Amino acid sequence: MKPEILICNDDGVTSPFLETFAKAFCEVADVTVVVPQTEQSWIGRAYSRHKALTLSERNSIGAARVFTVDGTPSDCVNIAINHLFPDGNLSAVVSGLNIGQNIALPLLWSSGTFSAAAEGAAAGYQAYAFSQQLLKEHYELCRLRHEKNPPDLQACVSAASAHAAEFVMGTLFQSSHKAGDVYNVNYPTNFSAETPFVRCKPAKLKIAGLYRKSDDGKFTFQYAVGDALEDTDQTDIEALRDGKGSYSVVNIWTARDM
Repeated sequence: MKPEILICNDDGVTSPFLETFAKAFCEVADVTVVVPQTEQSWIGRAYSRHKALTLSERNSIGAARVFTVDGTPSDCVNIAINHLFPDGNLSAVVSGLNIGQNIALPLLWSSGTFSAAAEGAAAGYQAYAFSQQLLKEHYELCRLRHEKNPPDLQACVSAASAHAAEFVMGTLFQSSHKAGDVYNVNYPTNFSAETPFVRCKPAKLKIAGLYRKSDDGKFTFQYAVGDALEDTDQTDIEALRDGKGSYSVVNIWTARDM
């Protein structure tokens, strides 16, 4: 019997990565996709307290049933776990493939991708967050316009998706897994089956200024990584800088990288 996998993301149902990612998991598992109706990036662990939410079934992706929720990634996972899998017959919660990297503490807690996985871990399931670093031109295509992946990016997304499915299946039943663990995985811009893949630790950052003041006196968000604190171990920032795929394990209850 195949494992039951729940896939979520924070890029929404129109993400150009979703179909490839879901189909890769359909090769090895029974898949249900529950994603936000619209993009919900950088929303962290927000819940929609003040509105009633709708769970809507959409066209399937391969063998996967697909649903949307007009809320946040955390809403999606919480509703899916408790209303689509009320018997607990779920093997893992998988979040991704995210458009863009998700690295470093405490920035990880701002990520809707990581937070969707954390929601799964908090409910007692093995949890994974997968993210794809992008070149600037690819980021603009995917994040801002949600256009179809160009061939070079599609090759990378396909390789990352296949690796993600293999990684989940290889770690799903390991005895080393601890309750509350989230496996946070990042793939570099030119990832392929030959790219080195290493375990690392999430870098620890001093948060930088994240808002740019405009001429009209208003402030707009501008992503910044900030200064990394010294660490003797290889970090996720260093792994991406060196062109490596990497994973770290963050436990949501100890709030420590393992």
